[in-house]
Amino acid sequence: MQKVFFLILFCTLFLSCRENDGPTTCAVADPVNDLAWIQQGIKELENTSLIEYSYLVQATYKGETVFFFGSCCPFCKFALVILDCQGKAIYGSISTADLIDQKVIWKPANSVCDLD
Repeated sequence: MQKVFFLILFCTLFLSCRENDGPTTCAVADPVNDLAWIQQGIKELENTSLIEYSYLVQATYKGETVFFFGSCCPFCKFALVILDCQGKAIYGSISTADLIDQKVIWKPANSVCDLD
């Protein structure tokens, strides 16, 4: 009986282990470079005169990874649009206070935003 127990324990440990390729977000390792809709959003921002005020934040909302393009423009009105992994807007009254684990994952080289 003890041999059967150890065999089951060994099989359970062996089968539950898998190679870890590192953390992923939205099933990709690098959302900025691997999600086409993010690259498209950045390209659109690069064609504006306000690029230096822009940045991209990744966060968690209700257990899911979300993103939003932010702005530190001092003379612009800004609407917060929360996007899911497919780049689709999440509707509802969501504020930045509802988002946890926020981190800036992209900003332009000439950024004037103080994000620290």
